[in-house]
Amino acid sequence: MQAQGTLLFLHALKRWYKIKSSGGSEEIKRHMVEVDNLLAKELPLDTVNVAINPSVKPVCKYFEIAVDNGMKHKTNYVVTHLQKFTSILHWQYGYGKLPEEMKENYAYSEILGPRGLIKSSDIAVGVVLLAPGALYHYHEHPALTESYLNLSGYFSQNDQAVYPPESIVLNKPGKPHKITNDSSQPLLLAYIWTGSKKAISESKMVFD
Repeated sequence: MQAQGTLLFLHALKRWYKIKSSGGSEEIKRHMVEVDNLLAKELPLDTVNVAINPSVKPVCKYFEIAVDNGMKHKTNYVVTHLQKFTSILHWQYGYGKLPEEMKENYAYSEILGPRGLIKSSDIAVGVVLLAPGALYHYHEHPALTESYLNLSGYFSQNDQAVYPPESIVLNKPGKPHKITNDSSQPLLLAYIWTGSKKAISESKMVFD
């Protein structure tokens, strides 16, 4: 059931990137097409072996609230499948030195990728959870293109806009970005990293 849930989650994410609007942006559209094509190659099977190594972080106490809020939006079919395997998620902090105050307010879990529940060297997919009012410090992903799909909550990036649920935000390789979360509710994002096999296998976050 849990293995099947991971597949259904990835299929649901693929569907969102395939059918939803790019807002007229050719760059976002190219990324969405690339994600759809990469996930199509990763998801030809009905079953999959999942590497189970669950762990939690303090911010996980907000996960159920974030999921409940996420059920109120059109991305609810993505969130529904995420619920099916939450007990095997491996929550972690990242690959660089983490600012001390983030340890209580942030974590992410890779679902598909070199360190994911399902192994891949071509794409990385996971979820990010932030506590209410949290600051996700400036960081960057060298040689990777990243997008966030907002599943639950409201956030700003680089103090430039407020992104509600269902938004897709694109970050180009090496682009420093920070996230500030609304103080009233947790934030749940799906993230996708694309790039070369080398970039995916060596993927890391570099905090300023």
